[in-house]
Amino acid sequence: MAPRRGLRVGIGLLGALSLAGYAVGVPQAARAGFPAYVALFVALFALYGAAAWLVLRRPAADPVLTGVILAFGLAFRLAVLPTPVFLSSDVYRYFWDGRVQSAGINPYRYPPAADELRPLRDAVIYPQINRPTKRTVYPPGTEALFAAVATLAPDSLLAWRLILIGFEGATGVLLLRLLDRMRRPRAAALLYAWAPLAVLEGVQAGHVEVALVPPILLALAWRQAGHLARAGAALGVATLLKLYPAVLLVAWWRRGDRRLGVGWAAVVAAGYLAYGWGAGPRVVGFLPEYFGSAEDFNIGLRHFLTGWLPLEGVAREVVRGVTMLALGTALVVALARIARRRGEEPAAIFRAGLAAAGAYLLLVPTALHAWYALWIVPFLAVRPSPAWLWWSGAVSLSYLTYAWEGLPFWLRVLEFWPLYGLLLWEWWRWRRDAPVPACGTGWRSGVASPVP
Repeated sequence: MAPRRGLRVGIGLLGALSLAGYAVGVPQAARAGFPAYVALFVALFALYGAAAWLVLRRPAADPVLTGVILAFGLAFRLAVLPTPVFLSSDVYRYFWDGRVQSAGINPYRYPPAADELRPLRDAVIYPQINRPTKRTVYPPGTEALFAAVATLAPDSLLAWRLILIGFEGATGVLLLRLLDRMRRPRAAALLYAWAPLAVLEGVQAGHVEVALVPPILLALAWRQAGHLARAGAALGVATLLKLYPAVLLVAWWRRGDRRLGVGWAAVVAAGYLAYGWGAGPRVVGFLPEYFGSAEDFNIGLRHFLTGWLPLEGVAREVVRGVTMLALGTALVVALARIARRRGEEPAAIFRAGLAAAGAYLLLVPTALHAWYALWIVPFLAVRPSPAWLWWSGAVSLSYLTYAWEGLPFWLRVLEFWPLYGLLLWEWWRWRRDAPVPACGTGWRSGVASPVP
């Protein structure tokens, strides 16, 4: 009982310090700017790392400890409810798209600056919309969510954040069930519940990625249980919220069985047909332009391959396009390999999902905003990866781009090179210890299988 009591006290102290950081530090960082925010994030991440180390070094079933962890996770999110939005203006686009739909207008038809939408403009939401001359980039699932929220509580940041906390509650329930299924201690939920990335990019910044996690975990649970049509449908919902979870469709595909694909396609088609009816080809919104060089932000592997070359004009665009095509092809090959080498036992399905998410984040040749990393964090609660845990913190360095008018090369190296090095180390460990241990053999033997 003495070690258990000591662990509870240690987690309680770290939780109290973190709570103070969210309650006091976030409002101050909002006033001071992005360098202060990054400093706060680093401090919170250090506390998070210490708490994770305490929980993972001696895993044990302790309901009291789990309760303390989850209570602090909720407290962190409640603490940022009254804080101002300052990391991103995306939430104002959410409110605008909901307002447009409340007026009976398809959100894909016009950009906010269009004359047709002039009567909807105000002095609070409209001036803060990003890309006002561009049509929305969000898929139909997110648009349906924005419409529902606009009906319940239009333009309310508090209501939106409370809804996101509701999604986080669903994530907590599904994550605990996943930990039980994979025979991991429930206290490991700390790796998601306390992750500064989840708290700050989720409830604080208001990003819709929070709503993405529950359908992904639900799809994983159904895929592990062999309910392929249900898993496909849940994965379809996730894809309608953000497109990139579609990589899991390839990783979880069962050869010769169409149910996963049919379930996914039916949901995605229904979503796009519902909005495409009044928008036609414009239902893809701003997405084609999102692949242009003007949208490059926090580029990872592509930058280290060719971004440093002293090219201008057409030559630069050609090299950029070829590199993007090469990395996209590499992603498809990696996903196909993950699917081909995957078994059908629950642990193999889980590892394939983690590897697919990691392959996407590693090889995607487009922008990598901090909140894009959020969907891999729940996987890390079950199978910790030093590489991806590092990057879930280091990705916050990208915000210094706004403060310094560009990301210095040394800072880009600090963000990404430890990720690459740790992935190579994990791959070496995985090859050395192959075959991969069964999911119930303990944390220390459970090094995450790396991206192939």
